[in-house]
Amino acid sequence: MKITWSFSALEMLADLHEYISEEDEKAADKYIGGIYKSVEKLEKYPESCAPCRNEKLREEGYRCCKFRNHIIIYEFVAEEVNILAVIHSKRNPSGIKDILKDE
Repeated sequence: MKITWSFSALEMLADLHEYISEEDEKAADKYIGGIYKSVEKLEKYPESCAPCRNEKLREEGYRCCKFRNHIIIYEFVAEEVNILAVIHSKRNPSGIKDILKDE
């Protein structure tokens, strides 16, 4: 199973790392590392996360994994897991669909 990261998802991770690093760089490294480890599990079990709760994202076939305070949005298509976004769990995911269209 191949895992690919969209440019937007990688930008979101970089922004998140920068934000956490303002307080503690080691904590930022550990948190981002945890997200990567969480995503690695999708190589063996791509359908382990549920379809997104948000109706618009679910209709597109996207799945959502929770990692602490963040949600990893991805799609599973033909032996490939595409990581599309990493957003804070309190953020309204409705607007994320516009970001995903740009990929």
